Amino acid sequence: MFIKRCFILLISLWVPMALSAPFETCPSKAYLFQSSPVQVYGVNLVTGQTTLLQSDTGMNVNINGVGFDFDSRYIYGYDTTNKRIVRLGADFQAEVINTTGLPTDHTFYVGDVFDKTYYLYRTGKGLFTIDLTPLDSDPNAVLQVVKVTGTATVKLTDFAFHPGTEKLYGIDNNSGFLYEFDPDTGSATYVGDTGQLGTFGAGYFDVNGYYYVSRNQDGQIYRVDLSDSNASNIANGIVTAVKFADGPMSGQNDGARCANAPVIDEDSTIDFGDAPDTYNTTLSSNGPRHQMDGMTWLGAGEPDGEQDGLVGNIPDDDSGFDDENGVGFVTSYEAGLDSIVRVNASTAGYLSAWFDWNQDGDFADEGEQVFADQLLSAGNNDLIFTVDLAATVGTTWSRFRFSQQTGLSYDGGSTSGEVEDHQLTVVSTGVSVRHYPDASNYVTIAYEDQWPYTADYDMNDVVMRYRITEVLRDGEVIKSTISGYLAAVGADYHNGFAVRLQGLNRDDIDTTLTRQYHNSVLQPESGLEADSNEAIFIVNNDLATYKGSCQFHRTRSNCKEDVQFTFELHVSVKDGVSSNALIDMPYDPFIFATPDLYHGEGYFHPGRGWELHLADMAPTEKFDTNMYGMGADSSNPSSDVYYKTANNLPWALIINDEWLWPLEKVDLLEAYPKFEDWAINAGQQNADWFMSDNAQPNKRYEP
Repeated sequence: MFIKRCFILLISLWVPMALSAPFETCPSKAYLFQSSPVQVYGVNLVTGQTTLLQSDTGMNVNINGVGFDFDSRYIYGYDTTNKRIVRLGADFQAEVINTTGLPTDHTFYVGDVFDKTYYLYRTGKGLFTIDLTPLDSDPNAVLQVVKVTGTATVKLTDFAFHPGTEKLYGIDNNSGFLYEFDPDTGSATYVGDTGQLGTFGAGYFDVNGYYYVSRNQDGQIYRVDLSDSNASNIANGIVTAVKFADGPMSGQNDGARCANAPVIDEDSTIDFGDAPDTYNTTLSSNGPRHQMDGMTWLGAGEPDGEQDGLVGNIPDDDSGFDDENGVGFVTSYEAGLDSIVRVNASTAGYLSAWFDWNQDGDFADEGEQVFADQLLSAGNNDLIFTVDLAATVGTTWSRFRFSQQTGLSYDGGSTSGEVEDHQLTVVSTGVSVRHYPDASNYVTIAYEDQWPYTADYDMNDVVMRYRITEVLRDGEVIKSTISGYLAAVGADYHNGFAVRLQGLNRDDIDTTLTRQYHNSVLQPESGLEADSNEAIFIVNNDLATYKGSCQFHRTRSNCKEDVQFTFELHVSVKDGVSSNALIDMPYDPFIFATPDLYHGEGYFHPGRGWELHLADMAPTEKFDTNMYGMGADSSNPSSDVYYKTANNLPWALIINDEWLWPLEKVDLLEAYPKFEDWAINAGQQNADWFMSDNAQPNKRYEP
């Protein structure tokens, strides 16, 4: 009888293994094991998006206590049905691991793997380890289960290894307290109160030391900051669990993840916000982010994927294209009065929005959530709301989140939709605001700097995105904010960029309040040209310095650089000065030859004497009039004709659109064939020549 019983025991512990291929990499995805028979889900911890990866692991069992082994790239787990150890490879097919010494009087629901050792924990039973090293040479090796300690008082349903401290961390389900466990002795040390109660059946770490836990009861994913940068708070027991995203709920949860991986994929399909980080914008601040679902977005098209929040005075154009075009401010915003915002939705969904009325750098104050789960229909939605009576006058930020989800906050993850952050200006009674083209979008200004010759006529030597906000009192402009960014530089020559407020003189400008920012940095001078009588502002003297690593900045298909230069010009007009004579927006944006540098045969170093303006816009007082009529130029000042050829072709364009310019050395007429008829006929034909549908394939720059 003894021999027979031993033979049966040996058979139950030793099973030959049919090898499954390991994971190819250290994946950023978290893996969630649920139900019985077990189902394996992939969870994006950033947004909460969940995908079923495997509904049949090859075993009709429940698998719990899972952990990812970085060295072998397998997931190890505990088969609670048969009380044995299994592992899963990239196909999530479970294989039995041969062991000896594994307890048979109880099961395990808590486990993780670190440094080729599998750790198992059971409240009231202790901490156990299994050395996985023998499997390196023999996949059928029998592994020894070692009991580290029998003391285990913390009520856990999962724990995970911190890749930095190399300690285990878990949350006690009864108290919400976070504990640190010594893997060598099993001793537990109280760290702090997370502030959350429940059964946290799945826990994960990322490479930066953030601890993520999924609560069984509601599927909510929380994050605890255990990173090095938060060391002082950790030492003081401040380890608050912050809601991070919404995941799936289940009565049986367990999680595994490669802790050496970042929490977000390099090929991210997630949209982030752009406001300054005081508003909780970046991932480290638990900023708002939306999983792109292919159907839910704001504006003309689906947003591009991002690695993180891109804070600054432009949105995320430098990571792809400007997709922040779904919100338009139709009216001015005066304290206590009703206003209208126009929101363009791709489909039906829910909008929530916040305005920082007191300009304290957050959206957390009472009354700052203006819309909560507002149902939108596809297309334009005009929404009316009342500006807070105590709103502070000046420029502030707003945040719009559109999703198929409800109950979103101004931060945290979402499984669908888009987030847009926008600046707006709150004005006082008697003051109004108007925008060009509107409060959040840009026009495109493109220049061909070969004037007065047509040369390659690719219209990409300087490309600017440009917009204006005017503040008026009693119908007259008292302040103008001109902003934009350098979209492309396809020029061999060196050019500067300037704006003339035609109709105002230099002495009309309040130089105390007028200022200019480059890349969000205040400049020592406002840019007001000192030796001109007209109100001319030099934005930049040499745009070629922002070409980046490419010879031509963003004009070739292999040059996908980030935007290098942004500007914001604040112009204040002196009290009592009439601005009735001020030319209408967009004013007079123009380029000029960088002083002391070569700018073509015939004039070599013309400096400020060489200017290029929009068609039929007269040059400034600094222009060298001897250049009229040179080359292909057919300017006729007596007839107010400037900067056009005999066939009416201009050297500069302004397009009320996020227009994409021709590639380097590709003629504009070749890239957009309808343009020629439009120009020759003075805009009376083919008014839509610039639209994407009218562009030739592979002839224009694609971000």
